[in-house]
Amino acid sequence: MISVPLGLRFLVATGTAAALVGCSSGSDSDSQPEPQAPPTTSTAAPVVAAGRQAYLDAVNALCDALLPKVVDATDGGSTDVPAAKWVATWPAHKALLDGFDKDLAKVVVPPAAKDSAEVMAKYVAWATGVDDRRIAAAKKGEKAWQAELTAEVGIEGSPQLKALGPAGFSDSCQAR
Repeated sequence: MISVPLGLRFLVATGTAAALVGCSSGSDSDSQPEPQAPPTTSTAAPVVAAGRQAYLDAVNALCDALLPKVVDATDGGSTDVPAAKWVATWPAHKALLDGFDKDLAKVVVPPAAKDSAEVMAKYVAWATGVDDRRIAAAKKGEKAWQAELTAEVGIEGSPQLKALGPAGFSDSCQAR
């Protein structure tokens, strides 16, 4: 038989007694203990995060697929081309953008992704305006085209463009 020191036996006995007797809240012995709600684990936060991430993953996949196509259709994706070249590549470029917009409209936006979807919608509206100004200028000729490009100096600082990253969108979304 194992010899347990008397002090340790006293601590165990006292602790056990305290646990058995001390659970009472001081009410009379006839009262029933109040039922306790079972502990719950909240799955709402992970589900919300998963919904937002699923939206971002879907949109970023569209952007990732669009980028190389735009680069290819525009002979490199640069605006550093003559106006006539921009006009010549515009139909293919525009078709890609329109296709992206149609595909984007099919992506389900869960409530958790509402803010990100608003950022993307504002960006698409802004980018469409930029594209409209560019093609209108390029169709007017080289002088108007160069004036438009000069007016776009600092475009990288646009709030709509800068909002993409913090909203969870990849850099490839700038192809739109």
